[in-house]
Amino acid sequence: MNRLRIVSIISIVAFAFLSSSPGPALNKKSLEVRSTRDRVANSWIEQVYSPFDTLRTDLSDYIWPTNASTVITSSFADYRRTHLHEGIDISTNNQKGYPVYASRDGYVSRIFISRRGYGKMLTVHHPDGFVTMYAHLQRFMSPIDDYVKKIQKRTRHYSLETDLEPSMFPVSKGDVIAYTGNTGIGAAHLHFEVRDSSFNPINPLLLPHIISALSDEVPPEFQMVAFTPLDRSSKVLGRNKTWTGDAKKEGSGSYTLSQPVKLSGSVGISVRATDRADVLKYRTGCYRFEMYVDGQLLFSSAKNYILESESHLVSNYYDKNLIRLRKGRFEKLYVESGNRLPFYNRLPEGAGTIETSEFQPGEHVLKIATWDLSGNESTLTTILVMGSSSAQ
Repeated sequence: MNRLRIVSIISIVAFAFLSSSPGPALNKKSLEVRSTRDRVANSWIEQVYSPFDTLRTDLSDYIWPTNASTVITSSFADYRRTHLHEGIDISTNNQKGYPVYASRDGYVSRIFISRRGYGKMLTVHHPDGFVTMYAHLQRFMSPIDDYVKKIQKRTRHYSLETDLEPSMFPVSKGDVIAYTGNTGIGAAHLHFEVRDSSFNPINPLLLPHIISALSDEVPPEFQMVAFTPLDRSSKVLGRNKTWTGDAKKEGSGSYTLSQPVKLSGSVGISVRATDRADVLKYRTGCYRFEMYVDGQLLFSSAKNYILESESHLVSNYYDKNLIRLRKGRFEKLYVESGNRLPFYNRLPEGAGTIETSEFQPGEHVLKIATWDLSGNESTLTTILVMGSSSAQ
């Protein structure tokens, strides 16, 4: 029997590249099981994705927030130990004092200062309810800086967090509102975020004038692929343990594995892949993935946005076990139970899982594709050998 899962891909922002992809025919029993599962899944899927069906903002109205550089050192949804990265980090070449510009018209709605975390940070509220955030600042522009110093003197505390009225510090797009620094945790850089009216983080690189500031003609790179048995009866190469294989580069944007991979039971695939712009040394996570078996789309993901309440689900996206084993940061190409991250184009729980019982025994072609936001693509292909639980 051919693959049983049908993946329905629904585009939800103007920058999504995915379209519907039909799968092979299902038998009656499989249709009944899938229908019941999908009815249960639909309620929470709508809760996760409906806030992002329409981004009610002028996407073309945002400008690059500094003249320090156009180098990204960390991308949206990159791995953090306790959460997903909710913005982008912009290099300041380890220097301080570059101007930080208001990305749009609005007003300074919050000032945050701490000796840890984001250090000195400003939040700018825009007329449509969206906000931009600027962190690790050296200092604020006067009169904001004067206002902060008065509070610190009165309270005798360095740290503060205060919300402001719209009339206090209005700003226009392009105004200098602060200077880059190294306050909080980490070397000097600018952390920049865009959030919707419900304070959900949005990938800043979805914004035309933000992504157009970057120069990137280099495709992402695959380093390794991991195959993980998802229950005790499942096996990879005859063993009930995760197997990792090095990606072998065959040409620009083309990779493979050195051997076929024998699978039985239920198996999840994850990849270690990175992206970098041109010849820069900084490596960040890839933006989008698709996975196919025998040409049928089984999985897709795109890092467009995060529910603020779910940003802690880092272990649902990255394989924490492989991180603990010091194998690196592998991104899962399957949707585990309880994963409420809005990365998967409304795919239900279980999507992407390889169920070998749903395939005819023998060889099948696995293809994994990844893209950066500039549209550069890399693919990895290999042979999967599907068999019974006794396959060696």
